[in-house]
Amino acid sequence: MHKVSAFIEAAWHNDTAEFAVSGERSVIQRLAPADFRLVFDVGASVGDWTREALSHWPNCNVHAFEVAPRTYALLEGDIRGSLGRDRVETHAIGLSDQGGLQTLYYYPDHPELTGGVARHVSLEAIPFEARMETLDRHCKQQGIQAIDYLKIDVEGAEHRVLKGAREMIEAGAISCIQFEHGAFWLDSRFLLRDYFDLLSQRYFIGKIFPKNVVFSDYDWRAENLRFSNYLCVSRHRPDLKRLVE
Repeated sequence: MHKVSAFIEAAWHNDTAEFAVSGERSVIQRLAPADFRLVFDVGASVGDWTREALSHWPNCNVHAFEVAPRTYALLEGDIRGSLGRDRVETHAIGLSDQGGLQTLYYYPDHPELTGGVARHVSLEAIPFEARMETLDRHCKQQGIQAIDYLKIDVEGAEHRVLKGAREMIEAGAISCIQFEHGAFWLDSRFLLRDYFDLLSQRYFIGKIFPKNVVFSDYDWRAENLRFSNYLCVSRHRPDLKRLVE
């Protein structure tokens, strides 16, 4: 009975980080009428999210960031080879709250777990020096003034990416932000409440479910550390909010 109830509870909370079933794909599909032109995929891994965005947003260009060299090689070969060089710019750097070098950990058997903390003690972790940059500085260097969609999946360091994007956020230059939240945030001590404090004045914030996004104010009961994704939509773009509700 406990196993059955735990399964139902996990389903109710949409406790999954799997792209195909988490609702991330549904969000991309529902936002197709928005006709996005520029999106950032931060923590692109091998490009699953980027491929889906390119498929459903035919006029968009993607800046895809992947910091692990081995994973970046796969991303570069697959994305640029299959979809062409005209719509994707790949970057072998990570985005954070400051530039420079940072020690990260790469897991050969699970490269998607690359992050700044060697938390997976049962897996082989290979430390490496990663080149980091802030989103604000990257945009200045590239002459980017606005981002339609910023997707962040960086294993517990999402808040650091957002802190490095403070100027763009305060300028109202990012229409949508997607970030993952879950158990890895025990290391960062950055709670869901802190995300709401950082973003809620400028964004509607909602949890992504398989078929829609449920927007709400902060509720302490959501601090359950179950892996899930949240979507933030600019309060100046209620039209985008209606597309995904």
